[in-house]
Amino acid sequence: MVAAVALAALPCLLARDVPYLSGRINDTAGMIPAEARDRLEGKLAAFEKETGAQVAVLTIDTLGGEVLEDYSLKVAQTWKLGRKGVDDGVLLLIAKGDRKMRIEVGYGMEGKLTDAQCRRILDDVVRPEFRNGDFGRGVEAGVDAIIGTIQGKDMIPSRAPAGGTRASDVPLGARLIGSVVFTIVIGVFSLLALLSKGCQSWFLYVFLMPFYAAFPLALWGALGAVLIPIWLVGFPIAKYWLRKTPAGKSFLKTHPGLVAFAASGGHSGSGHGWGSGGFSGGGGSFGGGGASGGW
Repeated sequence: MVAAVALAALPCLLARDVPYLSGRINDTAGMIPAEARDRLEGKLAAFEKETGAQVAVLTIDTLGGEVLEDYSLKVAQTWKLGRKGVDDGVLLLIAKGDRKMRIEVGYGMEGKLTDAQCRRILDDVVRPEFRNGDFGRGVEAGVDAIIGTIQGKDMIPSRAPAGGTRASDVPLGARLIGSVVFTIVIGVFSLLALLSKGCQSWFLYVFLMPFYAAFPLALWGALGAVLIPIWLVGFPIAKYWLRKTPAGKSFLKTHPGLVAFAASGGHSGSGHGWGSGGFSGGGGSFGGGGASGGW
């Protein structure tokens, strides 16, 4: 009985305590230089005097196995940041040893400091400085971005428009594997189109056009782009050669297996062919104001 009670209480005993709120900057992990800490205290005090909103920073060595979001919410609720009934508190929590961070936003601030903005602040403002080893500058930049965003200022760096992946960005090994898969799969269908008769042949000819246009271009750039004109022009020529010329007819006679393959529609004698599967997505709910990140 005693052992069961002890085991049930173990998670509570191991839970990380919420540190004492000693000021607006609570640097228990020693990440922020004294000069930066003083500047931040002054900025946040002036911001609270101007708006009434409270923003606090907490750095810790480690979460000690706790979930970042759970611990951040526990700290914010324990500290009761923000005004009662207004709920305009914000917490910036950083776990140094876990390389994790979170912005926790009070209900009253969620319209001024959205989850998406919090994510951008962590990813585009704080993270680059942390990766450079400048924690003080990262925290200060993050706090400035939080304050400015709440005040309606554009404090988050704009991102360059996302461009398509260039062929040169794809590793050579991946391009070679992709080329082999493309050759096998598209090659089979191309052969089927070439050897089939009637509408099936020309349907496959049109059907394969986007594959010849997209995949070689993505894998090899301009070099791969030559395949689409080869397919567009070469297929009708090859089709005519096989069906209308003596040499083509002779080739088909000496390769009856290929003709039988086309007649069977590409299926093997076992009766199994290509199957289709389905994919369905479910719905999920997400709660809590703010965002989490790492570096």
